[in-house]
Amino acid sequence: MTLPSDIPEDIADRAAILMDANRHIADDLEYTARIIMAVEASGPVGLSKKQANALAFIEGFIGDRGYSPTFEEISQGLGMSSRSGAHRVVQQLIERGAVRRMAGRAQTIVIVKDRDVSTAHKISEVA
Repeated sequence: MTLPSDIPEDIADRAAILMDANRHIADDLEYTARIIMAVEASGPVGLSKKQANALAFIEGFIGDRGYSPTFEEISQGLGMSSRSGAHRVVQQLIERGAVRRMAGRAQTIVIVKDRDVSTAHKISEVA
């Protein structure tokens, strides 16, 4: 089977594994639902486990306190030994479109609404 050119080989490999694992399901709705559940269980699209944990921490912090955490708070919350590790993971989240920072303002990490970070374009400012 030839793949369309816009589907990366690693994605096709993961899709084949999911198809094999769910081949016994005859109902299209159940099959689709199980694939979606497997994808959602793997975390936000395009993020490593560390990045997904950082994103979850930031979202929880903002939800609890109404403002974004400092790099110190992120590093402590994730059990990192330094602020530079927190800065690095936030920068990776920015590069993947999961969060944005407001220029010139401290503690302004903004979560991107659209969870598919490969197509994220909307932002939500959290007061």
